[in-house]
Amino acid sequence: MYKQLSLGLPLGIIALFLGGCASLTGFHDGRTVGKEQGDFYMSLNFSSSPNFREFDRDSLNANFPTLSFPNLEFGGRYGVGEKVDITLRLNTNLNMGLGAKFQLIGDAQSPFAMALGTELGSFGIILGLLNLQVPLYLSVHPSEVFAWYLTPRYIRQFTTYSSLENALSYYGGNTGILIGKRHKFGVDIGYYRVGGIDSPISLTQFGLGGRFAFGKK
Repeated sequence: MYKQLSLGLPLGIIALFLGGCASLTGFHDGRTVGKEQGDFYMSLNFSSSPNFREFDRDSLNANFPTLSFPNLEFGGRYGVGEKVDITLRLNTNLNMGLGAKFQLIGDAQSPFAMALGTELGSFGIILGLLNLQVPLYLSVHPSEVFAWYLTPRYIRQFTTYSSLENALSYYGGNTGILIGKRHKFGVDIGYYRVGGIDSPISLTQFGLGGRFAFGKK
């Protein structure tokens, strides 16, 4: 039944690294920070994923045993243009990522905003396990101190010693709220299917975090 699902990477590698191989945190709304502005963020996240070390590979099904683990993530962004940010993040699961965010709709005062992002991430440089992320940031801002965001995200994970055709796909996204005018605090929930939208393999994440602005404004 499950043999038709193309996981790409060997299950042994997934078993070792799936819990930390791609950062799944959110805490981004659809706005960019503005030229020469920036912010720093930190979050405490609790993740849950199937425990691949305890299942029978010959009888894959939806009832995988699960494991849970916390991580701390730190990151920041800087506006190289009014509607273009450079982003950077890393966490205690050895994930690191460098990306960009481009605002398509709205601005710093609009009640709705949308931005497109891209990020190249790595789970330990020596291990050669990379991921390419494409998030779409959507957010609603009913007031200056409250925002609700939704971030659909596609992730393609691969190794430096295999082709993109043998890569692993994540389908899912994050949602959450941010409270505060300049400095913001919020909660974030992420949910992803690994290997396909109808895959029995799923990852979940819950986080608490804050964003702290810097710049002239």
